[in-house]
Amino acid sequence: MKGKKLTFKSTSVDETIGFGRKLGMLLSPGDTIALVGELGAGKTTLVKGIVQGLGVTDRRVVKSPTFALVHKYEGRIPIYHFDAYRLEDAQEMLDIGSDEMIHGNGVAIVEWADKVPGCLPDEYLKITLTAISENERNIEIRSYGSRYDKIINNLL
Repeated sequence: MKGKKLTFKSTSVDETIGFGRKLGMLLSPGDTIALVGELGAGKTTLVKGIVQGLGVTDRRVVKSPTFALVHKYEGRIPIYHFDAYRLEDAQEMLDIGSDEMIHGNGVAIVEWADKVPGCLPDEYLKITLTAISENERNIEIRSYGSRYDKIINNLL
């Protein structure tokens, strides 16, 4: 059920945040963003932009939730920022109540989503970040579902 694909090359932290901000402005309640990438690829940097686009004015509040597993931010809609890095499997993610948050009234952003594919809804937006150099990132966006095709169309 793969849909559209868009690849974007970011040459700076500010560009990654700007791209995230633009994406955040397009998100609605119930949307899920699955983030994939190695340590240091820029996942949390991208999240800072996304939450700004969702109306969180201070992006310094965004920290990687590696030890808390989930952070909640209050924007124009609630934002649930998950980090599955330390989880063994999807059940651990479900144990923290991820299901209600992912299928709820906010936006769910899941870092290390490839570790917990069983927690993702049928339709979501997958973003894979790859470090090319110290400042450059390759950002690949792939839609799973027509709602996310529209988001990609609006990012072009």
